[in-house]
Amino acid sequence: MNDTIFVALSTFAAEDRRPLDLLESSGFPFRIHQTGKRITREELIRDGRDAKVIIAGVEPYDSLTLAQLPSLRCISRCGVGVDAIDLHEARKKGITVANTPGIPTEAVAELALSMILSLSRDLIRQTNLMRARKWERITGHLLEGRSVGIVGFGSIGKRVAQLCQAFNANVLGYDPFLSGSTAQSMGVRLVDMKELLQESDIVSLHASKNSEQPLKLGPSEFASMKRGAIVINLARGEMIDESALVDALKSGHIAGAGLDVFPQEPYAGPLCDFEQVILTPHSATLTVETRASMELLCVKNAIGFLQGKLTIDDEKRVI
Repeated sequence: MNDTIFVALSTFAAEDRRPLDLLESSGFPFRIHQTGKRITREELIRDGRDAKVIIAGVEPYDSLTLAQLPSLRCISRCGVGVDAIDLHEARKKGITVANTPGIPTEAVAELALSMILSLSRDLIRQTNLMRARKWERITGHLLEGRSVGIVGFGSIGKRVAQLCQAFNANVLGYDPFLSGSTAQSMGVRLVDMKELLQESDIVSLHASKNSEQPLKLGPSEFASMKRGAIVINLARGEMIDESALVDALKSGHIAGAGLDVFPQEPYAGPLCDFEQVILTPHSATLTVETRASMELLCVKNAIGFLQGKLTIDDEKRVI
């Protein structure tokens, strides 16, 4: 029986050899994607066609792709989100999907806080002025005393709330699955989406994808926000209407934005032209420590599946 593991990640074991060492010591045959870039559909089908397990990144595993991977029985996703995987089709084909929840929480939350602080103090504009040899002092804002609206209270949203509270910010929360008692115990004021947008100085998106009630900030949502508000999106690219955000930035109604995710990636759109926008290339989890831990768990998931030891109750990793 073919028990090949194919690593489809753009980089693997780049800063820490432990995931690669574990693969090598497992005794299972494996191959690694070597281009250093996100794998294309054609490369995935060609190089992963005989693989029983694929260690996956953010490349799509839709019905068309899955149909051309006949040997595939497990997708070990390096990350939390599984939006790129057609879970219904995977179940039909008997493909197990495992991810790495919990590990990226700190990295994503720290990036959100970094963006909030940088935009609050207008650091990019100040740095650019200094590089142009211009001594121009710019007034910024403290995080203390400001209202931060967090949309989505999974592990990341909760950690962002804690970090903002450490700066004495007032935290508002919206999550239809969060109880009032839980919010109260966290020192978070639970509100509806309309109130959150109207009252927040900073809105930070950390919601998961919900097909029944899709979240999207568009023209009316931006118009309802405070003038001078800041928007952070480290959740899903489609949760922000790009053209509406561009208009709100041009008018000055929105003072700044920090984005790590985009509807189409790689991104090279009009938001690249705004000095008051921080853009990162879907790299929220890309720290040496986080990446190594996720890759190591991905390899453990892959080996565990091939050994028949990965179960649905295994730390709730299996979708």
